[in-house]
Amino acid sequence: MIKEPICNAENYSQACELLRSGRVKHVRLGWQIGGDEFFKIASDWCDAGAKIKKHDDCFVISLKGFPIPRQA
Repeated sequence: MIKEPICNAENYSQACELLRSGRVKHVRLGWQIGGDEFFKIASDWCDAGAKIKKHDDCFVISLKGFPIPRQA
């Protein structure tokens, strides 16, 4: 169960921007994410320590500990 606030992203770029910002730890992937996009975001972020879980009807990507600065 996620106790911290979750920010909503409407596309891949916005999700990455929120995650890179360091202001949020949980981002809801709030669009009809396709397989290619899902695996791209998983590859980009999970390799760096993020976790993706199904929460209600959307996926939520969560950062643990310190924010992960990623290149655009």
